[in-house]
Amino acid sequence: MNKAATLSLLFLCAQPLSAHSTELYGQEFFENPPRSISIHNSYSNSYQRSYPVISLELPANAGANLERIALSQITGTERWKWGDKDLTVYSGFYNLRKRGEKGLATIQFDDERGITEIVFSPSVKPGQIISVVIPSINPRQGIYEWSSSFYPESPSLPPSQSLGPVLRLDIYRLNNKF
Repeated sequence: MNKAATLSLLFLCAQPLSAHSTELYGQEFFENPPRSISIHNSYSNSYQRSYPVISLELPANAGANLERIALSQITGTERWKWGDKDLTVYSGFYNLRKRGEKGLATIQFDDERGITEIVFSPSVKPGQIISVVIPSINPRQGIYEWSSSFYPESPSLPPSQSLGPVLRLDIYRLNNKF
């Protein structure tokens, strides 16, 4: 092992184990990125008014606040049309009966890249569990999936991303014939 590598290893071992974000080449990264994210939809019939809920937990040792989530649709028979008004945010995981507060998150669309972003104001702090309700109308029947990315609150531009799990909703055809 060369001398520079040994010194680097000693320096890393001597660092305190506090939760802070890591900056590399001017970009900020989570020490421990969010991993627990899910999506629920109380209504699963096509063309029905719905209220998809995205729930996530930002680990206590994340090291940075969460500024936004980016969703990129990867499957579906058509593009999901998220509602663009009145997002509701509440504390805790998905719960059909919980009431939240409006104005704590906004939704932005980048149709060219096919990305939907949920931006939090104020940002989500480490240790928080939050759920976001997005009023919308279900599209045509099919399987809809999105890749998820998390962006820390960072003064450096552009912020780096941490890839999360794939989110999935199944939409069914309403069969009125008996």
